Amino acid sequence: MKYLGIILLNLSWIAAGFSNARRLKRRCVIANEIIEMCNLIAIELSFSVNETGKILKRLCSEPSLSHLTFLQHLDFEDIHIKTELDEEDNERLSFLFENMGKTDIASMLNLLESFRQNMLLSRKKYEDYYKNHSRLYIAFGIFGSLAVTLVFI
Repeated sequence: MKYLGIILLNLSWIAAGFSNARRLKRRCVIANEIIEMCNLIAIELSFSVNETGKILKRLCSEPSLSHLTFLQHLDFEDIHIKTELDEEDNERLSFLFENMGKTDIASMLNLLESFRQNMLLSRKKYEDYYKNHSRLYIAFGIFGSLAVTLVFI
């Protein structure tokens, strides 16, 4: 029974390490999808000049934006977007959606482009953090479980 407990404890430490690494990877995926969303909105605005409500409804059904769950539940009255990204990026994203449709097309395209450039920098930051820390989380999970095993044996 003791060994079964040690094995379960080891698996939980290892799973925690992999879970943290997966969370970091998910940030990179969400940042990529937000950049893709900006590209799609810019294309829609520059070519078809539809209203922003129709554009956002189309984005909800876009399969390449599947991790952006805030698009399905977006309330235009009270926009406060919460994702797995940093709080600064969430505030910028909320600001973008608050100002969508309130200005002319050229201003919205400029706003989208500046947000996209900012998101490219954030994506680079998330990818660098993922490269530097994901292996550490996995290693801490594995070696932490080994340390627990040594303590209990």
